[in-house]
Amino acid sequence: MASVKRRQSSSFFRKAIIALALLTGFVYLPLYISYDEVNKSKNGFSTVTLIDHLKLADGENVTKAFASYGYNLNEIKNGDAEVPNLFLEKLPRELTTLKDAAVRKELFISSLLPPILKVNEFILYERSKLLEIVRSIELNGQATTNDLYWLRRKMLRYRMDNFNIEELYSRMNIIPPSLALTQAAIETGWGSSRFAQEANALYGQWTWSDDDGVVPLGRREGETHSVKKFENLISAVEGYALNLNTHEAYADFRLERSKFATPEDIKVYDLLITLIFYSEQGYEYIDNLNNIINVNGLGQFDNVRLKNNSLQEIRLDPAP
Repeated sequence: MASVKRRQSSSFFRKAIIALALLTGFVYLPLYISYDEVNKSKNGFSTVTLIDHLKLADGENVTKAFASYGYNLNEIKNGDAEVPNLFLEKLPRELTTLKDAAVRKELFISSLLPPILKVNEFILYERSKLLEIVRSIELNGQATTNDLYWLRRKMLRYRMDNFNIEELYSRMNIIPPSLALTQAAIETGWGSSRFAQEANALYGQWTWSDDDGVVPLGRREGETHSVKKFENLISAVEGYALNLNTHEAYADFRLERSKFATPEDIKVYDLLITLIFYSEQGYEYIDNLNNIINVNGLGQFDNVRLKNNSLQEIRLDPAP
């Protein structure tokens, strides 16, 4: 059944690509060229609209704040509750001092699950919009100027040099929450690392501008990389998802993921081996991913959802 769906999807995209290529080549190509530099200058999106800000006083217990909103991981795991829209600006300081490993892991998961789910939610929204545009092109033989601008912006965002809707559709896909949680746990020591605490650096992404990052204490002479810093946790998750969805080192990851008919069908264990180049540890890193997901039951979070209500951002800085 999945193979039939993939064949139908491939045929669907081929028809749309032909129609859009004709439209682009003969009508809109000059317009694209004239707007190219403008589009390239656009910054990344933010998936969060900040409506209410819950400011926690310095030292206030984050676990208690979560509990006051009915945030209970056990109920969520059992399918009895959805994840509340509570977004931390940065990781709780308690993650560096908690002695109970189980409590520390629960707080770490609770802190990152909402932004991970929100990033995936936005990716799925854009993925559905892409399908609507493709269907419109196939049915009507044309697309609106706004749709063409949107397609161009997304292809730039997903770092595509060539106009390829099928490739854009493949890249515009979710990261399983269990994988996002596990990679962040490994990279940050369950939220206790200096980079995570000071710079919201959850996934160890590099930058070659010290102004945009934190210089590693052990950086050798002649090296120029820093660990990229982010304004808040959701920005870090966005950057991580975009990295997996665009970098050539993870082409196999995207190829394996595309074999699943829908995002809901994705099996995280089938993706792990494709991340062999994510860490210098190689196969040991893959084994570590597998073990952490299994031991901590993180696969249970792959099918959970955010509540459909207004968004919150929790700031851990003292109120002015």
